[in-house]
Amino acid sequence: MTTRPLWAEIDLSAIKHNVREARKVTGKQVEIMAVVKANAYGHGAVQVSRAACEAGATWLGIALPEEGVRLREAGLTQPILILSEPSIGTTPLVLENDLTATVFSLKLAQALSYEAIKRGRKAKVHVKVDTGMNRVGLTPEHTVSFIRKLRELPGLEVEGIFTHFADADNPESDYTDYQLRRFQCLLEELISDGICPPVKHAANSAAVYLHPGSYFDLVRIGISMYGLHPSKGTEGRVNLKPALSLKARLSFVKELACGDSVSYNRTYRAICDTKIGTVPAGYGDGYSRLLSNKAQILIGGQRYHAVGNICMDQFMVDLGPGSIAQVDDEVVLIGRQGEEEISVDEIAATLGTINYEIVCMINGRVPRVYKE
Repeated sequence: MTTRPLWAEIDLSAIKHNVREARKVTGKQVEIMAVVKANAYGHGAVQVSRAACEAGATWLGIALPEEGVRLREAGLTQPILILSEPSIGTTPLVLENDLTATVFSLKLAQALSYEAIKRGRKAKVHVKVDTGMNRVGLTPEHTVSFIRKLRELPGLEVEGIFTHFADADNPESDYTDYQLRRFQCLLEELISDGICPPVKHAANSAAVYLHPGSYFDLVRIGISMYGLHPSKGTEGRVNLKPALSLKARLSFVKELACGDSVSYNRTYRAICDTKIGTVPAGYGDGYSRLLSNKAQILIGGQRYHAVGNICMDQFMVDLGPGSIAQVDDEVVLIGRQGEEEISVDEIAATLGTINYEIVCMINGRVPRVYKE
């Protein structure tokens, strides 16, 4: 329970449903990694991880070692992969918490080897290959020689190798096929050199539904696990259920005379006598100021427009002159109420961004309430 009149409601049964949808297309022979970095895209890493693993995920993916520490402290025992190379200073955290590190530089590999020998244990690593994302990782041409060097380091186990697609959510693009060919050619070269890391992976959420040839041993599901489509290309191919709703309660209702202005800089003036309602959410919670005079919300199953500039802690909506809305009425900023719905994609379109960013922006000041 929360005493704050603003909360994010997370439906864990939707998380489980979305994991099982991925399982339907990959088959049981392919493992599933639940990507829970950035506090599970704003949904809550510990709770989402537990739900995903109950539904069949066998790996967890994070961005920072500190995220893995939190999962271990919560009692999660599944393999946890840090999806980008951690800093050398975090190698004690990696080993202490049995985390698997991504590597693409020899310095980090050497630091992990040193730490592993000191602790009398193995440091498992996955090698990141850049087949065309051009962000981080080794080019295929340098990967074989790099893995040879890794195999000479004591205490180091090359458990996996992976790449990441740049355009998998675009069904019209052949770039994913190009990246996949480069990765497959590299794997063949490794095999001919007597190297075969047991865990090979490439597919993200979009590739799971658009590129079945990319599954290998493991797929990584991120945005689709939260019930959001990577792009319009996957709509109609899978039945996803959004897991997050953002709700509040009206904190104030007042009369506004025709011509009166609302909020900072007076960017809105009433065109008639009306009622204004105040919603206790703002850009301090991750509800962007760029939604000023653009956002819509739901009260009583009806849409209302945000008016005036959104403040750090609250914003206003025009309830209309005949409104019967009252203080404590439920307000839906994201989610469904009656027959109406404000989707994450709708807000993303208003802001000119992607659905990933919208859910990640809802920060830790907003309480999370979990339901099945």
